[in-house]
Amino acid sequence: MASTSCPNCGAPLTSNPSLFGKGLAGLECGSCKTTFSDGAVTQQLFQLAGIPLGDLKDAVVRGAGKPTATPRSCPTCSKTLTRFTIKGIELDLCAECGTTAFDPGELWRLTAGKLGTAPAGPKQGVFEMLWDCASCDTKNLLGKTNRFCPVCGAPQDPKRRRFPEPGQEVAANTEFDGADKACAHCATPNGAKAVHCRHCGAPMDGTAQVKRLADQVNGQSVDAAPAAPVAAPPAKKPWWPYALGAVALLCCGFGGVAMLWTKPSKATVSGHTWERSIDIEKYGPVSDSEWCDSMPSGAYDVSRSKKQRSTNKIPDGETCSTRNVDRGDGTFERKQECKPKYRDEPVYADHCSFKVDKWAKSRSVTSNGTLREPPTWPSLSGLRGGSSVGSEREGAHHESYTVAFKGPKGESWSCDVNEGKWAGLREGTTLDVKVRVMGGGLDCGSVP
Repeated sequence: MASTSCPNCGAPLTSNPSLFGKGLAGLECGSCKTTFSDGAVTQQLFQLAGIPLGDLKDAVVRGAGKPTATPRSCPTCSKTLTRFTIKGIELDLCAECGTTAFDPGELWRLTAGKLGTAPAGPKQGVFEMLWDCASCDTKNLLGKTNRFCPVCGAPQDPKRRRFPEPGQEVAANTEFDGADKACAHCATPNGAKAVHCRHCGAPMDGTAQVKRLADQVNGQSVDAAPAAPVAAPPAKKPWWPYALGAVALLCCGFGGVAMLWTKPSKATVSGHTWERSIDIEKYGPVSDSEWCDSMPSGAYDVSRSKKQRSTNKIPDGETCSTRNVDRGDGTFERKQECKPKYRDEPVYADHCSFKVDKWAKSRSVTSNGTLREPPTWPSLSGLRGGSSVGSEREGAHHESYTVAFKGPKGESWSCDVNEGKWAGLREGTTLDVKVRVMGGGLDCGSVP
């Protein structure tokens, strides 16, 4: 592979014949630490990582044509790198020549630590905590080593222990015997196996363990609530929006009450009308659409298009955090915790528009009349029977019965009722009903 410039940062790339191991050459950027392997070396790296080449090919096919977040050119053939995901890790690959780019730590994670280098991060392991002497103000004393201040001899106060800042870590070289116990007489912390206090000689039987610090994740205590922002003095607000809101609320309440507010009145039956109709269904072409794999048999004039049907959760690397755990003996353990993260990837499928022959409403036949003409269903003579295109059949039936009323002041009202009540309300009969105060409409529910 010839040396060229890094597509990430523009720094020169250096060719190393053993970059990925003996006989496994590659290009390396000395600035951003990105490494590049050609197609043949990439296959060897995946085989060394225990990843079948079939899985690699499938991942590449799934990622075909997906550009990287920031377009980058292949350092070997200058084609645009595309992105593919394998084992939850996103890699950039040239579909033309097979060159693969590994950002720092990616090859190490992909091969479970077999190849490459671990990503840079805080030191991990067991370290001493720090404390400051309250008597002489000596700073950064070691929590396990300095049980007493080396300057003034004051005993360590376990409540003053703290986690060190990055770069201040001192490895703990002693074994863990358990959390310290605080002397009940002088509060000096003693090892878990202590029988008598090293400071005052009091017996340690039944003494409680020292209080431990809350775990710290990425430098923040996990049980510490974020500091509340200091509230600025409230600005003086104008009164008129509240007044308008109150008026609007009163109007809405009044309107709601008014709609339900009724008063007694008289209503005289003045007429009856009825209407009955039958839908006529016709068998023939109907336009419709559906996912192509659910399209009904017999569809024709089919046109296809790609549409998003669902979403897949695709592994997209890991989210890692560093946790500090107080062991209670003046030391703490720092460990890294990683959780997989995912991104949404749309799933597209063929969506079809088509025609299909089926029964559908084409028209209605209606009959109507008054009380003097008994309700009857309309005649359906002339329908073309059968089950071929153009055939007709009887569909849904609909009916309505309306009674007209006159009010004491000449008002005209009407109500739709069931057939039995419609036939029982004789013309000229005067009824006690209720009328809405707002609008004057008849409350049909009050008709006896």
